[in-house]
Amino acid sequence: MGLLIDITKKLPGFKLQINLTCGQEIIGVLGASGSGKSMLLNSVAGLIKPDKGKIVLDDVTFFDSVNKINIPPRDRKIGYLFQNYAMFPHLTVAENIAFGLGKIPKNRTGKKSRMSFWNGFT
Repeated sequence: MGLLIDITKKLPGFKLQINLTCGQEIIGVLGASGSGKSMLLNSVAGLIKPDKGKIVLDDVTFFDSVNKINIPPRDRKIGYLFQNYAMFPHLTVAENIAFGLGKIPKNRTGKKSRMSFWNGFT
């Protein structure tokens, strides 16, 4: 179990090539502006389709150019918090996060429990 990313994506003036394998440890993605950090995360989330390669998370293949696999973003169950302000401005932080929880049973995402968890942020 873990994460395997071996992808290539070409854009005008930029080519992302990454080969990364990790287990269950926490990883950070660091780099200069324009180095491909967001493109990498967008590829894993399914928002950008790599030109070729493979993305596998916990034995689930999200993308494989050879086998023509490209699971849609909604089915990848990947959380992604954008660096820029891509949240709903009319919602609180807790409401923005709850919006992304989707179809989790109400007894696990009820307003009362959600707000108590995010007490300091609302």
